[in-house]
Amino acid sequence: MLALGCRASVVGRQIHGPGVAVVDPSPGSGVCIAGEVDGLASDRPGVLLTVTTADCVPVYIVDPDSRALALLHAGWRGAAAGVVGEGIRALGALNGVTSSDLRVHLGPAICGACYEVGPEVLREFGHPGTDSGRFDLRAWLMEETVRLGVPGDAISTSGWCTRCSADVLHSHRATRGTAGRMAAFLGWRVRGD
Repeated sequence: MLALGCRASVVGRQIHGPGVAVVDPSPGSGVCIAGEVDGLASDRPGVLLTVTTADCVPVYIVDPDSRALALLHAGWRGAAAGVVGEGIRALGALNGVTSSDLRVHLGPAICGACYEVGPEVLREFGHPGTDSGRFDLRAWLMEETVRLGVPGDAISTSGWCTRCSADVLHSHRATRGTAGRMAAFLGWRVRGD
């Protein structure tokens, strides 16, 4: 953590929901638990935001001007419940950030060709029917992020699929629930470190 220029790492007890905590562990150091949340936001240098995934989408959100940032864990339940909107709102409350100022990256996750879901998931995202099917969560998150006011050219998406690349990435589905977890990190270095 110190090698990354950060004094504190913050992680939530992820529950696949929309909760986002604004964190400021200063002057604390070490690992801090933010409670039962799937998103973290801060504008403090030296704070390393952390989420874990193994098919869900890590969503990185940054405002380069104000240096506010958020890191979200977006599985289908959290996405449907509005975790991206909550992350953007948390940044707005924290630093007056507007959606049009943000840069977003959707990290490695299961791809639409590999993500087989039941009808209850498809219905959550507005697809009618009772059949199972495939769902591209990253594509939906990109569309949702644009609907929330982030310019399309300010959003990037990883090409890595956790299931297709289960030999180098952790995939819950590829291992039938025995995968480890990948950690996503986001933070600003303390100036002078």
